[in-house]
Amino acid sequence: MVELSHLVERTREGDLEAFTELVRRFQDMAHGYAYSILGDFHAAEDAAQEAFLDAYYKLGDLREPAAFPGWFRRIVFKHCDRAIKRRRMPTVPLEEGMRVTEPSPERSELEECVREAIRDLPERQREATMLYYINGYSQNEISDFLEVPVTTVKKRLHDSRKKLKERMIGMVEKTLKNNAPDERFSQKVVEELLER
Repeated sequence: MVELSHLVERTREGDLEAFTELVRRFQDMAHGYAYSILGDFHAAEDAAQEAFLDAYYKLGDLREPAAFPGWFRRIVFKHCDRAIKRRRMPTVPLEEGMRVTEPSPERSELEECVREAIRDLPERQREATMLYYINGYSQNEISDFLEVPVTTVKKRLHDSRKKLKERMIGMVEKTLKNNAPDERFSQKVVEELLER
């Protein structure tokens, strides 16, 4: 694997293959980080794409090529902040509006519960969780991107998992209680017994 500093230097020289490799290495991280801020996958994708374009044109401003992850994170944040400020009315991407088939209601409901659980995490935990699970970035890679010690990333992931686990257990309990047989169940059993 080509060293990050070398990719940055080659990109500065106009090598589009090197830039393509930078995008590949950081696309999921940029998208996950943007989602942790915006809470919308489509808006996150737009912000990440804009951030990559912005980074390409501003790469000459980066003093130390090895500092690319943290520098790039700030660019992604800037584009997310702009997207939040531009939000006036919720929009639906054209492709989504034209889609004829809908996912099953159960799957949509489950996905929405997961998104809500992630949205409810504190910002720092949400960032670490998205980056870790969106493409399995290592804790060291996340540490570089967020510009925090690895121990901080580990703590945020630990706390996030604990909160998500507690929330999911609560959802499971609620779902099971809501689907438990009610008093009509015993009546039906007795009625069935009497009919035999």
